[in-house]
Amino acid sequence: MAAGAAISGMKSIIEIIFPDFSLVAADQIFNQIGKARHMYGNTTDIPLVLRTRIAIGCGYGGQHSMDPVGLYALFSGWRIIAPANAFDYIGLFNTAMQSNDPILIIEHHQLYPLKFPVPENEIDYFVPLNKARTVTEGDDITLITYGVMAYRCEKLISGFIEKGISVEIIDLRTIDLPGLDFETIGESLKKTGAAIIVEEAPANHSIGAKIAAELTEMCFDYLDGPVMRLASFDVPNSVSKVLEKEAGIDGETIINNTVLAAKRKWE
Repeated sequence: MAAGAAISGMKSIIEIIFPDFSLVAADQIFNQIGKARHMYGNTTDIPLVLRTRIAIGCGYGGQHSMDPVGLYALFSGWRIIAPANAFDYIGLFNTAMQSNDPILIIEHHQLYPLKFPVPENEIDYFVPLNKARTVTEGDDITLITYGVMAYRCEKLISGFIEKGISVEIIDLRTIDLPGLDFETIGESLKKTGAAIIVEEAPANHSIGAKIAAELTEMCFDYLDGPVMRLASFDVPNSVSKVLEKEAGIDGETIINNTVLAAKRKWE
C-alpha cells in the first residue's frame, strides 16, 4: 500500500516496530521499493519514509533485536539515517519528508526516554543528508560511529582522556554507503592517521567492513595503521539480558580497543 501510494505521488510513512519484521515484507521493501527508481529509468519517485526501532538490550530475543543497517545497505535505492539525539532527529526527519527517495530512519530504544535540546523552529530545521557531525575534536585517532553509539561514545570522552588519548568522534548520521561523508572522515584522518569504526550491530550485520575498505582505498596515504572495527558478536540476541549484554560491546571495550588502535600508529 505504501509503495503504491508513494509511486502515485503521496507521501508514505511506515512504521515497522522491529526491523526483524522487514524480512516478512522483503520483496516489497527491497525488490520493489528499493529498485523502483532504477527499474523505471529514473521516472518514478518513491517519497517514502520507513521508521524502525532497534531493541537491542531489551531482552526481546533474536527475532525482535535486529540492527537493520547492513541489510538495508545492500540495496542502493534506500537512503539510511541514524540520528543520535532529538536535535538531529528533527532535522533529519524534516529532510526525509522532503525527499523523493525511500528513506529508512533507524531509532534506538535507549534514546527514547532521554531528553535533548531541540531546535527553536522545529518545522523549518533541516539536517542535510550525506553530512556527518564532528562530536568532539581530537588528534590521536578518529572514531567513526552512528546512532546510539555516537551518544554512548560521547559519554566516554573522559575515559579516553584518562587513558591519555585524544579522540575525534565522527557521527555519520547518514549511513547508506553512497551517502557516507568521506570528505569529513578524510579531513579527520589527515590529522589523526588512525581510525576505529564502532558499531553495536553484530559484525555480519554491520557496515564497518565496507567503510574500512573504502577508507583503505581513499585515504591510504593518511593512515599510519590498519582501520580497526569494533562490533557485537555474530549471534542472535538472547532473551536473557545477561547473555545479550555479553554479546554486545560496553564502554570499557570501546575505550580499550580505541587505545589499542591509536597505539598501532605509534609502534
